[in-house]
Amino acid sequence: MKNPILISLSMVIFSFSLSMLLGNPVYAQTTPSDKNEYLYPANKEKVFDETVDEFYQALRDLKYPVHQRYKQKLKQELDTAIFKEISDSSVNIKKKLLFKEVEGLNYITIDGNILRTYPDIDINYHQTVSPDRQVYFFYSFKDTEKEFRGRYAIYDVETKKMVAGGGTYMPKLNLTRNTYDKEGNN
Repeated sequence: MKNPILISLSMVIFSFSLSMLLGNPVYAQTTPSDKNEYLYPANKEKVFDETVDEFYQALRDLKYPVHQRYKQKLKQELDTAIFKEISDSSVNIKKKLLFKEVEGLNYITIDGNILRTYPDIDINYHQTVSPDRQVYFFYSFKDTEKEFRGRYAIYDVETKKMVAGGGTYMPKLNLTRNTYDKEGNN
């Protein structure tokens, strides 16, 4: 004969499990905000007299207190922590603009039949920076038949802090094309 206590316990556990499975989900609600809260709020109306070239030189000289921590770093580490142009680059761009304008400054390179954009910056990803925030945009790249090298950095005009940046190296595929002689033979 089966134990009635085990059967009752099994039924309770089964009922509880079934009720958990079929129960109504609970969702947390937040009150919608009319304004987005940004770590770096809009400042497009403020006037900053410093030019992009002046900022770039001050950055290289570690003039600002926010960059002083890099003084003790080795040169190689400094070049990755603070933006530096690629020495034999094809293009160097230095601009002061609004953060939302950065998305339009992508360069398209081709690797075989694949088009690649760099830097592929999605401003919606950087939700701490207001689209109407003034930034310095630095971009340096070298594009050859064999490789693409690129670096970019975005610094906040007001705080002088880097808000985004990166670098890439992409070797390109060597696609050999069939060559034909004058009669069309390989």
